Amino acid sequence: MSRPSQLILFLSPVFFHFSPFNLSAQLSDEFCQNLKDFGKFHTNENSPALQSAKLFLSYQHQIGHIDGTDNSGQALDDSFEEFRRVWVGISGKVASYWKFKVVSQVSNDRNAYPGDYRQWGHETFRAANITFDADLFWNIDGLESLEIGYGRRTGRMADEWQRSSTMIHCLERSSFSNKLWLYDKEKGNPLATWIKWTAGKHTFDAAVFSGTYDDYLGGWEDSKVFYGSWLGDYSQGSSFDSLEYWISYYQQEGLVSEDRLAGGNEWALSLVNRIENGPWALHSTLAWGDNGEQSNLNREGSFAGFVLMPMYWLKDQKMKVVSRYLYQESNLSEGLKLNSRYGPLADTRDTSIELNSGRGDQHQGIYLGLNYYLCGENLKLVSGIQHDELKSMGDTQFRGWTLGTSLRLWF
Repeated sequence: MSRPSQLILFLSPVFFHFSPFNLSAQLSDEFCQNLKDFGKFHTNENSPALQSAKLFLSYQHQIGHIDGTDNSGQALDDSFEEFRRVWVGISGKVASYWKFKVVSQVSNDRNAYPGDYRQWGHETFRAANITFDADLFWNIDGLESLEIGYGRRTGRMADEWQRSSTMIHCLERSSFSNKLWLYDKEKGNPLATWIKWTAGKHTFDAAVFSGTYDDYLGGWEDSKVFYGSWLGDYSQGSSFDSLEYWISYYQQEGLVSEDRLAGGNEWALSLVNRIENGPWALHSTLAWGDNGEQSNLNREGSFAGFVLMPMYWLKDQKMKVVSRYLYQESNLSEGLKLNSRYGPLADTRDTSIELNSGRGDQHQGIYLGLNYYLCGENLKLVSGIQHDELKSMGDTQFRGWTLGTSLRLWF
C-alpha cells in the first residue's frame, strides 16, 4: 500500500472520531451565541471609567502524523498529540477613548519532544497593548478611524497572517508566511508603537517594532523594524462579493549580535490579493526579501515565493474545502527553513534522521483540507493533509506527507 493511502486511512478515523456527523444533533443557535458572548462580563457605555470588558480564551487541541524520507532516504513515520494553543486574556474599553488587550500564552506543550513534559503558566504575551481612539477624540473629517497604539502586537505580512490563529483556514500557516512574519526569538509578537487610520476604502498602518525579547513587555535595546502597509477594499462597485489588495513592507536595522525579528530578515515586501464570490474564494501572497546578516553565511542572501489558497463552501458557513499551493526559493543553499510543525519534531525525537535542520534553497508544498464549523469560527474542526518537498543545491532534504486534525474553540 502506498504511503498516501496509508495516511488517508490514518486520517479517516481521526477525523470521524471528532466528526460533527457523530453528534446526535446540531448545536443550537442559542448555544453558539452564548459561546461567542461567554467572555463578556461588563458593558456600560455611560460609565466614565470602564465601558466594557471581555475575557478571552483560545483553546486548540491537535493530533498529527508525518510520513516521508530525509536526505539519505531514511523513513520518517511518527505521530503527535498536543495542546496546540491555550491562551487566556482580557480586553476592554476605558475612559471612552482607550482600549486595552492582554493575551497570555499559558501552555508550553513539549509532549512531542524527548522528555515528554507539559508546562502550564505564563510563557509570554501574545498581545499586550493599549490604543487611543484619536478619531473619536478629535472627530477628524475624512477619516473613518485613527488609532495610536503601544505594546506587543503582530507584524503581519502574508495573507495568512491577516487572520488571527483562531480564524486561519488551514491546519497550520505556510512556512513562507511564517518566514515573513515579524516574530521575536521565542516565536511571539514583539513590542511596537504605531498609528493606523482608515479613509474611505484605504487603510494605512505605520509602526516601529523592537527586536528586544522579553517574557513580558520588553524594551528598545536591540534591532528596530520600520513597517508600513496599505489595504485597499474595492469590494463596493466590483463584480465580486469581496475584493481587497494589500501591500506591506518592513526594513530591519540591527546587528547579528542583537535580538532581531523575523529570524534577522533585513527587509521584506509582500503583495496580497483576496477575491471572494459566492461559495468561492481565492487568496494569494507574492513576496520578496533578504535574509540579512547571519552567523551561517549559507543562510544569507535573497528569497522569494508565493502562496495561492483557493477555497470553496460545500455547505454555506458549515463545511469548507481549503487548498493551498506554496513555492519559495533562495539564492543560497540554506536560505529557507521548512516550518513544518512535525518534521523538526520527528527529527528531534530520532537522532538517526537528518533533515539538514529543515534548511534548503527550494521548497514546494501542496495542502488539501476540510473544515467543519459547529459555531462559526468560535468552534470548528480543521483537518488537512500536505505534501512537502525541500531541496538544497538540487538534493532533496525532505519529501513527505503531513496530516492532522485540530479542535479549535475561542471566545
